[in-house]
Amino acid sequence: MLDKIRTFTQYRVVRFIFAIFLIIPFGLFGIDYYFRSPIGGDTVATVGQQRISQSDFDQALRQQQDQLQAQFGRNFDPAIMENPELRRSVLDRVIAERLVGIGASRAGVRVDDKMLADRIATEPAFQDGGRFSKERYDAIARSQGLTPVGFDERIREDMRLAIYRDAIVRSVIVPRTTLDGFIRLSEQSREVSMITVSPEAFLDKVKPTADQLKAWYEAHAREFAVPEQVKVEYLELSQEALAAQAPVDPEEVRQFYESNKSRFVQREERRASHILVAVKAGASEAEKKAAKEKAEALAAEVRRKPASFAAVAKKESQDPGSAAQGGDLGFFARGAMVKPFEEAAFAAKKGEIVGPVLSDFGWHVIEVTDVKPEKGKSLAEATPEIEAELKKSAAARRFNEVAEGLTNMVYEQSTSLKPASDQFKLPVKQSGWFSRAAGAPGPLANPKMLAEIFSDNAIKAKRNTAAIEVSPGVIVSARVTDHKPAEQRPLDAVRATVEARYKREEAMRLAVADGEAKLKAARSGDEAGLKWPETLAVSRQKPGGLAPPVLDQVFHADAKKLPAVVGVATPAGYSLVKVTKVIDIDQVDDAKRKALEERLRQTLAGAELEATLADVRARVGVQLRKDVFDRKAP
Repeated sequence: MLDKIRTFTQYRVVRFIFAIFLIIPFGLFGIDYYFRSPIGGDTVATVGQQRISQSDFDQALRQQQDQLQAQFGRNFDPAIMENPELRRSVLDRVIAERLVGIGASRAGVRVDDKMLADRIATEPAFQDGGRFSKERYDAIARSQGLTPVGFDERIREDMRLAIYRDAIVRSVIVPRTTLDGFIRLSEQSREVSMITVSPEAFLDKVKPTADQLKAWYEAHAREFAVPEQVKVEYLELSQEALAAQAPVDPEEVRQFYESNKSRFVQREERRASHILVAVKAGASEAEKKAAKEKAEALAAEVRRKPASFAAVAKKESQDPGSAAQGGDLGFFARGAMVKPFEEAAFAAKKGEIVGPVLSDFGWHVIEVTDVKPEKGKSLAEATPEIEAELKKSAAARRFNEVAEGLTNMVYEQSTSLKPASDQFKLPVKQSGWFSRAAGAPGPLANPKMLAEIFSDNAIKAKRNTAAIEVSPGVIVSARVTDHKPAEQRPLDAVRATVEARYKREEAMRLAVADGEAKLKAARSGDEAGLKWPETLAVSRQKPGGLAPPVLDQVFHADAKKLPAVVGVATPAGYSLVKVTKVIDIDQVDDAKRKALEERLRQTLAGAELEATLADVRARVGVQLRKDVFDRKAP
């Protein structure tokens, strides 16, 4: 009920604008769906009668790239966008969204004009001062390359798809027996003893010959190569640096403050508690009268004893969302509550009890428990924030101008970075030695930049690299000052390392063979020579030091055929484990159920949604162009 009283929606506009990808990955449909009746041209895929164009796919890839860049910053490697697996996952999401749309249409899901208007009117991102702003709405639509009408339809479609997905997810119920079984299985312990056959025990038995070491070295020669390395000098142009240099006129700051005062004012907020006597839709006059009389009696009771308000709310309020908290609704600003409630709450003084007040939900008895008055920043207080914003805007404009000049100059005067450095007041920075794979300073650790640096044009012709945007708002040009060609370290220089690695590999092979022989003998009833240590109880939550592969084998042992011996190779050697006992928990308490129920429900909901879309997919069919995952990212 409390969720209904609050008129603002929990779905933010970000969900509408950017959520073209589903939260749940839908990569489990199987490879058999791909490459049936291959298609070509500009069509990447068809979903039923719907077409996914190359531009649709490119846009999805760009949005994925933007998300990854925002997440990883300078550490983002654009080359990952050419990875076939990533490209497939992006296309899977686009296809899944189309399948959701088809499923919603088949289910008859519609969003009428009133639902759309209500959503838009109450969306905070479209509001200014707590009220819907058409100017802000139109500006957001333009920023997405849409007309207001087109933006309306985008939001309508996103609402429709959300309703369909949510209906499937909400339908999932976790039976108590399923939940209890999951908890019992996850918390089951097993009593084990473990012996590790260590490769160290076999090192002395490995006596490699010179020919064996030579053969091993040749097979692993690339691991002993010293890669090509360079030192460079470089210029870095960034919006951040330009912003730091940009002057700001105090008069411009003052004008900005006056034009945007609403941004620097914290609106008044109120905290209130309420007791709701609900009046259901279609109630008779007698029922309405009885509800009003009850609300009046409750109001009189709490006015006589204000300290009892929370206790009365817990007992009498028919708002399940707040009754358990003594009617407390927390802090809210204007526009967050239905109008009659809001008017009464903001007209009352702190500590005052008002009402009953009638809304669409019934009669409210309201106590204002706290007030946060409107508070605004003065010009002096807001100046640092305004200056930073003005500097950033000026830097963005200046960046485009300087970037063009820098790009031209490093090309036209390609034998030195100094002219560009002098012209644009950019310091020439020096790097240490680095290779393509490692060691490059942050601005240079970009695939396109590295390709330029390690090109013949930069190394042999000694020319400046092109000015490349290595990350949003950062452009770099470099010049190679020193170069070391790749070289292969000879066997004699790395002989000790080669011998140690060879011996370790051979010792591991012997340890695994010995462990497998002991496992076979133990399973045949011959445990001679095996001295099992004291038992240890292990579980999935408390593995007791067992490596994940070992623990996995322990819990795959048949509980009906104990004792059982299992074995598995790990980096530490070969582990032999004797499982002697299964320890189940006595009972499942409510706290454990509560902790795991929602997580299990979400897992099952994801599976249900995926199964539903798989069914839609099977009915309508999906076809993909064969070369789609091999094309370069945009």
